[in-house]
Amino acid sequence: MFNRLLIAAVMATSLTGAAMAQTDMACDQAGMTKLETDVNSITDATKKEMATKELAMAKEAMAAKDTAKCKTHMDNAMKGKDAM
Repeated sequence: MFNRLLIAAVMATSLTGAAMAQTDMACDQAGMTKLETDVNSITDATKKEMATKELAMAKEAMAAKDTAKCKTHMDNAMKGKDAM
């Protein structure tokens, strides 16, 4: 019983965190500038390369006014910044 509650709590926390992270980002120039600064601060070369590609795709989506796609790519770029 306790294991089920613990698993449910962990799953709810992880899903809530991902949803909140995506809603906090704004697909606008200020958001892109902050994200670009964050991406440039990544020291791991592999993560930085992935984040840079996601940043470029987010910029393309922003130019196309595709907010959902833009936020998804911004979120993916931020994942490169996090310790995995």
